[in-house]
Amino acid sequence: MICSSCGYGIRGKPYPIENGKKYVCDRCWNNPNLFFPEKLYSDDRLKLLSEIANESRNQLGSIHVGVIKLCQKDIEMYVGKMKSKDILQLYEIDRFKEEELKGYQREQYEERTAELLEYLVKCPVAVMPSLFISLREGRFISENGDFGVLEIPRNRSSIWIIDGQHRIGGFEKVYNRFTFAQNPSDIDPDIFRILMNYELPVVFIDTRKATERAGNINNAEKQGITPEDLERAIFFIVNKTQKGISPSLKDALLYRIKIGGIEGIPILRKESWRIHAAYIGISLNREKDSPLNDKINISGKKETGRPIQLNSFISSLQPLLTDKDFSKLSDDERLKFVKVFWSVLRKMFPEAFDANSWREYMVMKAIGVYCLNWLAHDIFKICIQQRYPYDEEKILYVLLEPLRFFDWKRQTSPLCTLAGMKGARKGHNILFETLNYSVQELEAPAKPQTSVESKCF
Repeated sequence: MICSSCGYGIRGKPYPIENGKKYVCDRCWNNPNLFFPEKLYSDDRLKLLSEIANESRNQLGSIHVGVIKLCQKDIEMYVGKMKSKDILQLYEIDRFKEEELKGYQREQYEERTAELLEYLVKCPVAVMPSLFISLREGRFISENGDFGVLEIPRNRSSIWIIDGQHRIGGFEKVYNRFTFAQNPSDIDPDIFRILMNYELPVVFIDTRKATERAGNINNAEKQGITPEDLERAIFFIVNKTQKGISPSLKDALLYRIKIGGIEGIPILRKESWRIHAAYIGISLNREKDSPLNDKINISGKKETGRPIQLNSFISSLQPLLTDKDFSKLSDDERLKFVKVFWSVLRKMFPEAFDANSWREYMVMKAIGVYCLNWLAHDIFKICIQQRYPYDEEKILYVLLEPLRFFDWKRQTSPLCTLAGMKGARKGHNILFETLNYSVQELEAPAKPQTSVESKCF
């Protein structure tokens, strides 16, 4: 018997094609560069993928999801279920973009997604909690009061995942591994079929209507609230106590929520100083002439090469931001003081800021940042008490001059063995004593402004 593809004699099993009129050899049949329609009916994997593709093509331009409508403070929400294969066609994730401070979703961790893949494939009772989804496109059709269907366009980005990105990421990994597998036996077709028809509980929020509602409440015509603003706020509320979201990303999102116009979140009121501190940290990281330009890790993402975590920088600014005199300043004035303070430090210890050598110094380690920002509060108080212009670099240079010969080397610095808040307090005391100022000086009678200025020239 001759192979109708390569023309050589067939050894072993012949494979019928064209309704049995012709035959091909095993080598041609399994050649990935050749395609025979008959493979779809003999290969369980290809047959299943073909069925899913045909099912999708034959469906209308929208998906209908049976739901129950509910309202929370006039915000329309819906509870229903969706098959994983439908979600995979429609969903998008708004990932946090550090440069523009847009989006809100944290980094997706490969290890966590891989664990979910193993759980879904191998566990006989693989159950999943509900997803929280933003409905950016679609409409509710009532069939009996609050019972009805959501008509969702079959478009990518009709729905956006607010909570559950790793869960749906596990299903996407299953789909990709089965569809593009180099080893077809990696996932059994029966398991794949079950997981693609896996029903996930879903809570939908109609973010278009919700933004209109929030805008009316907050009188936000000056800065229109967008679905992304609302999703970010919900994501923050749902995840603020979870370990999966980094503390730095929490602070960055809190800042964006505030400037986005969302109100009524308790932490916005309780820790409003953190929002002002976030403005300082984010600005110092962005501004090209800043001593900390591109040195603050805004999102908390791993291996960015940025030594200072935004969360640590913000927390270390608490004494300054809660100081009654400092809090009277505008955001720009507060930023200017901190920027000048760190600019003086960069002039005094340039190698501690250099991209090639900062790792050898304690200045931008967490302990160093805490000690120095606490010291910035002391310097500010001295400037206020002595009526010095706290925003002039030459004044701060004179006040910090005793630190010029302080040892910041990672191996030999007095700070190198300190850790934690207790260590930060001890390190701050060491720096303060090095300046030769006493606590009494912070409350001494005001001196003429020329006393320090004369030392600068």
